Amino acid sequence: MTLYEHLPADIREVVDAYVADLRSQPWRIRFLLLIDLLQEKLETGAAATQWRPLQEWTGIVTAMLEHLPPDSSVVECLGLMSISFNDQWRAQALGQIERDPTVLDRLVAVCPDWEDIVETVLEAHQKRPIKAGQVRGR
Repeated sequence: MTLYEHLPADIREVVDAYVADLRSQPWRIRFLLLIDLLQEKLETGAAATQWRPLQEWTGIVTAMLEHLPPDSSVVECLGLMSISFNDQWRAQALGQIERDPTVLDRLVAVCPDWEDIVETVLEAHQKRPIKAGQVRGR
């Protein structure tokens, strides 16, 4: 089973809309629109529960990658893979980022806040970890 199948119906609707809109777009556009979605979620979420919109956004990213298969040759896709809930994609992306130091520089060139986003996502997952077995398809 995939993460998408475990998401609440309202989140699946968001994923479906994004997939339909972004299917014909290059990864750079997909990446930037997902960053915009994250910023919207953070602006509307309460500071005390910031982990929830971050985890929801990461779930949307992961489910979107399930529908629009990732391309590890594209730096923006590598960035999304690196924060996904899919352990295999995350390990693949982090390994590639580690081997090629220009990847992070290119991600920051596209999204100057990328390092802060990654750090904030990691902190959110530490504060409210996803339980093993709760998310399948990882």
